[in-house]
Amino acid sequence: MKKILTGVKPTGDQMHLGNLLGAVLPFKWIAEKNDAAIFIADLHALTSVKSAENLRRNTHEMALTYFSIFGIDTPVHIFRQSDIPLIPKLNWILNNVTPYSLMLRAHSFKDSEAKWLDLNMGVFNYPILMAADILAYDTDIVPVGADQRQHLEMTRDIAKAFNKTYKADIFKLPVEYIEPSVATLPGIDGRKMSKSYGNFIGLFDDDKTLKKKVMSIVTDSKGVDDVKNPDECNVFALIQTFATSDRTESIRAKYLSPGYGYGHAKLELLDILTEYLKPYHENRAMLERNPELIEARLQEGARIMNARIEAKMEEVKKVVGL
Repeated sequence: MKKILTGVKPTGDQMHLGNLLGAVLPFKWIAEKNDAAIFIADLHALTSVKSAENLRRNTHEMALTYFSIFGIDTPVHIFRQSDIPLIPKLNWILNNVTPYSLMLRAHSFKDSEAKWLDLNMGVFNYPILMAADILAYDTDIVPVGADQRQHLEMTRDIAKAFNKTYKADIFKLPVEYIEPSVATLPGIDGRKMSKSYGNFIGLFDDDKTLKKKVMSIVTDSKGVDDVKNPDECNVFALIQTFATSDRTESIRAKYLSPGYGYGHAKLELLDILTEYLKPYHENRAMLERNPELIEARLQEGARIMNARIEAKMEEVKKVVGL
């Protein structure tokens, strides 16, 4: 059984179907039969979120979203980063073995600098806090997007620097897991589904919003009586992603026959998405009525992960002399 860890930053952005298929469900699949945990990275969010109200709301929304997807009884440990008081201590210890030159190579810092974003020491030291999050629990595998690969490389570099400095094999070197077969999900305008493009279908869109978005999906100008190519259609791309294989093939046949228009396909997609999303919506509605369940599970997750970091920190303190 491997220890698997990932973090999610509470930005306040709504999760969309591309996020669900590209990151969340792949994590859920590899978490099965392993020892998996997800932390809500509220300390990381301090680099950009400067409102206490927004941070609390965003953190709760993130917890609500993940428990709605995974279920309140999930074996995955979900917890708030700020509920682990030894993380800042480990972060400081790692700061003192991390080369300045390593931080200068961080893509996250370079990107912020190039865009003239709010630069602060939190942004600069971001990779070290991330390393503390990972190394604290003897993590084996960290699922990340391809653009996050460097963070894992830096985490391994920091672990090696610590082990070399104190001549002790304290920190395990984690490896990244990058989902190899995630297809690009098209948005309502045909481009990749993205918050930045504003073309996404939200995981928790209400019925009215969902219908409006589905009926707005861009298609070509072929009429009802024209034969259509399903493999060149944005609507069908979503249908074959979320429908059963039997229903997908049934709809494919309709595309190849006169009398079936894009309006018909969009209504079928609406029905498919409504059914697919129903369990997530029902879970969310239940948790919105019972927010104490979320807090109880967050506290339970923190209890388990605090016990793990306390054991690791005893090793760390001994070798550094604290």
